[in-house]
Amino acid sequence: MTENHIYDLIAAHVAEITADVDHGPITRSSMLSPLGMDSIGRAELIARMLEELSITAPAYEFHQANDLGELAAIFASKIKERQKSA
Repeated sequence: MTENHIYDLIAAHVAEITADVDHGPITRSSMLSPLGMDSIGRAELIARMLEELSITAPAYEFHQANDLGELAAIFASKIKERQKSA
């Protein structure tokens, strides 16, 4: 799975989670807070992505991401780590 595909999944989940929030377009450089994602929304996003990508990792490992592009990169690196250990 490519980082671009992972980003698309993240963007779709963000749009769904924040459907009732008026915000601008969702881009790779979008930060979660301006999109209306509070800590509960962030936790839901990470949980959804971990499940969808079949990744087992602590949620705190994804908190270092500053924007959606960085978050996609972290998920992509977790997939690569899983593939190497398989």
